Amino acid sequence: MSEAVAIQLDMPTPVAEALLCSLRNELRRGMTEHWYDDRYRCVPEGFRSKRILDDYPALAGHKRTIGALKAALDANL
Repeated sequence: MSEAVAIQLDMPTPVAEALLCSLRNELRRGMTEHWYDDRYRCVPEGFRSKRILDDYPALAGHKRTIGALKAALDANL
């Protein structure tokens, strides 16, 4: 993996929740878009998500950001 980049964002809870919702929708859309591609037809369903995330770093970034936002929001309760 290449060198990691760390960022810190401070935002109001409603903005973080809206961003989380948006990122989830984008990830869902992206996964749906690629799920039935010929490229992944022979990949078993249990491994397909990982393969798509490996091939599309932006979607993997969405997934990691979703995890970080969810953890921050849960810690904020």
